[in-house]
Amino acid sequence: MAGEVVVLVHGLWMNGLEFGVLGHRLRSEHGFDIRTFSYPTLHGDLGTVCSALAEFTERSSEGRVVHLVGHSLGGMLVHRTLSECGAGRLNGNAVLLGSPLNGSRAARGVARFAMLRPLLGPLVLEELAEPRGRAWTGANALGAIAGTLRIGTGQFFAHFDDDNDGTVGVSETIIPGLADHLVLPHSHVGMLFAADVAREIAHFLREGRFSGTAAASDGESPG
Repeated sequence: MAGEVVVLVHGLWMNGLEFGVLGHRLRSEHGFDIRTFSYPTLHGDLGTVCSALAEFTERSSEGRVVHLVGHSLGGMLVHRTLSECGAGRLNGNAVLLGSPLNGSRAARGVARFAMLRPLLGPLVLEELAEPRGRAWTGANALGAIAGTLRIGTGQFFAHFDDDNDGTVGVSETIIPGLADHLVLPHSHVGMLFAADVAREIAHFLREGRFSGTAAASDGESPG
């Protein structure tokens, strides 16, 4: 049987296919067994989605260590699932990629336009459009990676006065209780294709902290 399991949770407007490169790296270079959790991002309710993620994670374990990695909105689902939706027995760690758990200025900007609100869906409107005072108090190590390459549509709807990845500000990815936080030179989507991000995820999942030595020379994918 393969080694430790990593469940990948995608973000808004995505379906999990964008994890192809990251999943391949985590599998072939770091020895993880990769599973992808897919869910509807534009309809449904948070409780149902989080319960489904908790059940999927439990089924994926097969008695092994299971970790979670969530991108953007997926990171919020990971946090909520671990905190409130029955996955508190998870025996691994979790990494959030570009997840605005401290509230999303871009989402608030889009929500000001009635015609655009349906593009966000209820999960974003209810959970990320405003700061919710989130913190982490669980036993599992929770880490966050933020990007600083400003390529993304979010910057057209938000005024960022700090480093950002084109969609999410670095400050929006920081909440109390994180075991570690890392900033890398990638865009919001581009971080999913970066080799240094994959290495840092693998290091955190196994060690509970980032190595902090990811090479900037790995470059940025379009996105």
